[in-house]
Amino acid sequence: MLIRALAEHAGHRTDLPAPYYRRRSVRWALDLTPDGRPRGNRLIDLSTAEAKAGQLMATPYVQRSGVAPPPFLLTDTLQYVLAMPKDDSDKQAAEAERRAEHFAELIARWAADEPLATPVLRFLQSGAHLRVGIPEDAKPTDVVAIRTDHGWVHDLPSAVTAWGYIVRERKSSDGGEGICLVCGQPGSLLDTIPEPVKPGAIPVADGRGRDAQLVSINKSAQGRGGTTQLANTPICDLCGGSAMSALNALLADPHHHSRGTDSVLAWWLRRPAPISPLGAVRKAVPQEVNAIIEQVRLAPDRRAPWLDSNFFYAVTLSANQSRVVVRDYIDVPLIELCESVDAWFTDHAMTDPRLDGPQRVPLWRMVAALGRFGDPEYVKGSSPPSAERDLLAAALRNKRLPAYLLPRLIQRIRADGRTDLPRAALLRLLLVRADPAMKEILLESLNLDATDPAYLSGRIFAVMENIQRTALDNINTTIGDKFFAAAMGRPLAVLTMLRKNSVGHLRRLRGSKRAAGIALDRRLDELFSRFTTDLPAVLDLPGQGRFMLGYHQQRAHDREAARATARGNDTPPEPA
Repeated sequence: MLIRALAEHAGHRTDLPAPYYRRRSVRWALDLTPDGRPRGNRLIDLSTAEAKAGQLMATPYVQRSGVAPPPFLLTDTLQYVLAMPKDDSDKQAAEAERRAEHFAELIARWAADEPLATPVLRFLQSGAHLRVGIPEDAKPTDVVAIRTDHGWVHDLPSAVTAWGYIVRERKSSDGGEGICLVCGQPGSLLDTIPEPVKPGAIPVADGRGRDAQLVSINKSAQGRGGTTQLANTPICDLCGGSAMSALNALLADPHHHSRGTDSVLAWWLRRPAPISPLGAVRKAVPQEVNAIIEQVRLAPDRRAPWLDSNFFYAVTLSANQSRVVVRDYIDVPLIELCESVDAWFTDHAMTDPRLDGPQRVPLWRMVAALGRFGDPEYVKGSSPPSAERDLLAAALRNKRLPAYLLPRLIQRIRADGRTDLPRAALLRLLLVRADPAMKEILLESLNLDATDPAYLSGRIFAVMENIQRTALDNINTTIGDKFFAAAMGRPLAVLTMLRKNSVGHLRRLRGSKRAAGIALDRRLDELFSRFTTDLPAVLDLPGQGRFMLGYHQQRAHDREAARATARGNDTPPEPA
């Protein structure tokens, strides 16, 4: 259960704010003397060039709504602290005074047993809060905190305790006590989850984030038996508060979340470990990937202690108005997650014409490769919005990828006339996970023994392009530029025509580059001889994918052989 896992994670962390506190930007400080007078009779600006919104600090916070939202304790907006109205109307002035009055009443309730509250009480009881000078650039929604000679007042232990009691009083259900569904212990049950997910923590299409509730049932049609709120989902105040505090901390930690276009994935471990599975998938840094794969391939009794009984958790969230949508939740032993990461890199490793040996591809490059190519890079934002989320889910769960990705990728390759390393790697991944039999054909490098007609057709096209490049100097347009998209869909017609054209190029090579001409001619004949049936007249989408991989891997093989020869290597890769 997600909330149980988050509450458990919160229990292991020491960096979380106090219950029902949230890290917020505080723009203004109100410095009080021991007798309750504001120093300088003005607000102190806490903003800097680096933090224009103010100083980030943990302050009392809970989601509030309605026509008369209640105040926070000791730290709130200028509307509540200094009765600053939204505008010059009498209505807004009266509303600001009402909010300031309730703010003062809440402080008086806390201050009854707190000696250090004297400066704050004197400040409010004297009416000084109505006379403090407010800067012209201040807004009613700016947050202001109160400070005395003893520091920030909202950090006092008594303030933390009092605020927790106030929140439980506001958010607890009418029944009050019961068995918590999360921890299984009796406690004070919540009517609603006190702390929402912070605005901006979950990407939204229009870019305007707002507080969003993880559990929210406020219509009778949404709840079982017509009940609303958490009546059928009993959660105690400790589990609800700690779970949301942990979730917001994960969503604020760049090392524990990954933002997509329309969703965010947050992850954590039951116990600390010196690996970042999500980082390894997203960035494919060799040291990080190798550290995970090494553990997977060791005997169980030789694996690192941090793998023993450790678990990996991940939740993918999107937002619908003020509600959180849980799109995916993963709860697996860490060793299983490491095995999924190993399978991810095994299934997509791919040779590249510019590099030696199979390459691992970062997930972000695969996502970009699904978009439109605009020389020299892919056009930002042109990939499908859900692509990163779907690829991450496939990587972490070791499952096949959504069906829409293959036609999307092939369409982009045909339109752009470009098959590079990320696209080839993603193609292999899509094909081998859709059909496990493809693992015997589509290897990480050129399969010299494959007789699959589509794969062979792609190899033949690459050889014909090589023949043209070798025979002619300064080519403006290659057969790849002209005929690649047609050949991958209709190999029989296009390859038959191109084979006739290659005769002239081979004849030219016999005069200028005889050895190369003979080798290329033999290679072309050998590939055609591998067909056990006629060349395919048309290819379906998986067939077009195999054609592209045959083409890509043949080119990579030929380039690697050329580099080995240039280095003076006595044993270059075997010519195909």
